[in-house]
Amino acid sequence: MAHNNYLSTLKPSFKPTTYNLGKIPAYQFKGTLKDEIAAGHLTAAQAVDALEDMLTIREFEEMIVKLRTGAYDSCKGYEYRGPTHVSIGQEATAVGCCAAMNYDDFITSTHRGHGDSLAKGCVAIRGMSVEELKGRVPACTSAKRKDLIEAALDGHVYRAIAELFGKEDGYCKGRGGGMHIADFKAGHLGANAIVGGGVPIATGSAMSSRYFKTGKVTCCFAGDGAYANGVVLEALNWAAMGQFTGPDYTHTPFGLPIVYAVINNHYGFTGRVDGEVAGVNTVARRAAGFADNNMHAEVVNGMDILACMDAMRRAAALCRKGQGPVMIEFDTYRNYGHSLGDPRNEYRTKEEESEWKAVDPIAQLEKQILDAGCLTAKKLADLKAKVADRNARMAAQAAWSKDPDPADVIKYMYTDTRADVVPEAYANVKPAGALPVIKRTEDGQLTYKDAIKEAMIEEMLRDSRVVQWGEDIAEYGGAFKVTKGLTEAFGRDRCFNSPISEACICGTAVGAAMTGQRPVVELMYMDFGLMASDQISNQAAKWHYMSGASIEVPLVYRASVGGGKGYGGQHSQTLESMFAHIPGLYVVYPATPADAKGMLKSAIRDNNPILFVESQIMYNVKGVVPEGEYLTPLGKADIKRAGDQVTIVTWGPMLYEALKAADQLAAQGVSAEVVDIRSLVPLDMETILASVRKTGRCVVASHCVGIGSYTGEIASRIMAEAFDSLDAPVLRVGAKDGIAPQAYSLEDAFLPHDRDIVAAVKQIL
Repeated sequence: MAHNNYLSTLKPSFKPTTYNLGKIPAYQFKGTLKDEIAAGHLTAAQAVDALEDMLTIREFEEMIVKLRTGAYDSCKGYEYRGPTHVSIGQEATAVGCCAAMNYDDFITSTHRGHGDSLAKGCVAIRGMSVEELKGRVPACTSAKRKDLIEAALDGHVYRAIAELFGKEDGYCKGRGGGMHIADFKAGHLGANAIVGGGVPIATGSAMSSRYFKTGKVTCCFAGDGAYANGVVLEALNWAAMGQFTGPDYTHTPFGLPIVYAVINNHYGFTGRVDGEVAGVNTVARRAAGFADNNMHAEVVNGMDILACMDAMRRAAALCRKGQGPVMIEFDTYRNYGHSLGDPRNEYRTKEEESEWKAVDPIAQLEKQILDAGCLTAKKLADLKAKVADRNARMAAQAAWSKDPDPADVIKYMYTDTRADVVPEAYANVKPAGALPVIKRTEDGQLTYKDAIKEAMIEEMLRDSRVVQWGEDIAEYGGAFKVTKGLTEAFGRDRCFNSPISEACICGTAVGAAMTGQRPVVELMYMDFGLMASDQISNQAAKWHYMSGASIEVPLVYRASVGGGKGYGGQHSQTLESMFAHIPGLYVVYPATPADAKGMLKSAIRDNNPILFVESQIMYNVKGVVPEGEYLTPLGKADIKRAGDQVTIVTWGPMLYEALKAADQLAAQGVSAEVVDIRSLVPLDMETILASVRKTGRCVVASHCVGIGSYTGEIASRIMAEAFDSLDAPVLRVGAKDGIAPQAYSLEDAFLPHDRDIVAAVKQIL
C-alpha cells in the first residue's frame, strides 16, 4: 500500500567509502540597501518600516533598563517588578526574520523575546486587511488603512507593555508576563522561559502546517545556549526525519516548513558556546548531524538587518517549496547581561562591548536609509521621536491600567470547551485502507486494549484533525499492539512512528494542538513521561492559563503503566500522582473496557491537555462495551458496587482488587461500597463524600507508592469535608515506599492486593 512506499529492503553493504558532510556558508551577503531596493527585494517604505520596528524594540528595552532606576519619566512612581532579559543589540534578527516572512506565518520565542514579539506584531499588523485591522482596533473611528495601522501599532505596544507589567490588558491578561508573552492572533505562539522549551512546540506547529497544507512557515527563535539542550537536538532530528522528506513519501511529499533561527549572541548566561561549552566553532555545524543536506545551514551577520532579511527570505522560500527544515545561525550580540542584575564584568571586557556597539544594527540601517534617500535627516529624527512618544504614552497608560482581580487568580486554569461539532472540512474522512477488525464475544465483550483501539478508530473517522504518533506505533502497532492496523487504515500522515524522543513526542503535540490538530500521542511506558515532564508540565499544562485563555491545547498523552509484569524499577512506575500535582493538566485512569472507550473518546474531544493512563495488566481484561457512539464523562466517579458499611475509593487496576476485597468482606457480613474515581483531575469529590457520609468509614487504595500518593489527597479532603460523618480515620492502601523489583516474589510483596484492603477495612470496623 502507499503508506509503505518509503520502505526499502535493507541489505548488508560494507564497501569502503567516505561521507562528505558538505560546506556551511557563512557571511555571504554583501548587499547594500540601494542594491536591495534596486533588486526589488524591498521598497524604501519597507526599509523605513523595518527601522521603525527596530527603534520600537530598542525604545521598549531601554524603557525596562530605565524603569529599574526610576528614570523613565512617563512612569514616575510606578514600581516595575517584571523580568529584565533585554535584547538590546539583537534587533536586526527579530525584525529581519519577521519582515521576510508572510504576515500570518508563525514564530516561537524565548525568555529574551520582547523584540521578537514586537517585531512579529508590527509585521502582522502591516499585513492585515482593513477588515482585520478594524477587528483588532474596533475603537478606531477612521476607515483609512494608514490610521488603522497606527492605531493598531499603538495598541500592540500598549498590550505588550501591559503584559510586561502584569496587567489585565496585556496580551495574556498578565498571566504570562514578559517571558511568556504571546499573540496567537498575530501568529506568535509564545515566548518560553524554559531554555529550548519552545523548539519542539515550533516543530509541532510546522507539522500541522504541513498536514493541513496551509503554506505557513514557522520561525523558531532560540539562543545559542539552547542548542545544548536535549529536547532541542531531539527536535532537529525530528524535523529532518526521512519519512517527512524522503522522495517516496507519497501522502504529503515535502519536509517540515520550519526555520530554526539560532540567535547566537555568544553567551548563554555567562558561558560561551564557542571555545568553552561546545566542541564546534559554530552552532550551524550541528546541522550536519541531522540531515544530509545540513538543513541548508548557514551563518549570517546578525548585526545587518539586510543580511537577516535575505537569509530568512530564502529560507522561507525553501520551506514553502517543501525543502525544509532550514537552520540559520545569526551572529549577533546582546549589549547587556543575562538580566539587569548581571554586571557582565566577570566574563567579558569593555573593549569587546565597544567593538560590538560599533556595528550596532540600528545605526547601520539609519546610515543606509539616509544614503539611499529613503528619509531625510529631519524625517529620521521625526520617526525616532514618534517611536519614543508612542512608547511613553503606552507605558504611562499601561502602568496605571487595571491589575488582574485577585479573585481570578486561578481563572483560565482549564477550558470548559469541547469539539462537540466537527467543522465540515474535517468531518468527511475517507480511510486510506481497510479498518482494523475488532471482534466482540457473543455477549458483547471487548478487551480493554481493543476498547481503546475502537475509540481511536471512531474518533479518527469522525475528525481528520485527530492524528497519532509515538514509538513504533505504525505498522508494528506499538509495543502492546494497541494501534495495530491504524496506519494501514488512515495512512502515515495520521499514524506514524516517532524517534525515541519522549520529550519531542510530547512537545510537538503541544505545537500541533495550538495550530489546529488534535494529537493523541503514545508514551510506551509511563516511566518515560519523566523524560518528557517539561513538555507535559511546563508547556502543555500551562499555556491555556499563561496565555490568559488565548489558546487551547487539545491533546491526549496515552501513557501505559507496566507495574505487575516483573519489569523492574524503570518500567513499572505508577506516576499519575505526580502529574495530578500539575495544575492545567487533566489526569484520567479508566479501569474497565467500557470506561476506557468512553473516556478516551471524551478525552479526544476535550480541549484540555489530558494524560490518559492505561495499565498493561488490564489490556487483556474483558468487559461489555457498547457498540457505536457513546461518551463517558471526565471528572465523574462511578460506583462499581453498592454498600453501606465502608467505602473503598480506588482507580486503575486496583479496582479489581477492591471488588475482590468487597466479595470477601460480604462473605464476612460487611457491606462495602466501591467507588471508582476514574479521573484524578478533575476529581469527583461529591460522589466520594456522598458515599462516605452514608458508610462512615473509608479506605483509599491505588497502585501508587504510599509516599506522595494521590490517595493522601483524597483522604485529606474526606477528613476535611466529611469529618463529622466519619466513625474512624481514613486509611490508605498502596504499594510499598520503594522501587518496583523485578523478581516475582518481591513484586508480589511490593504491590497492594485485595488482602491489604480487607485488612485495612477490618482495622477501622
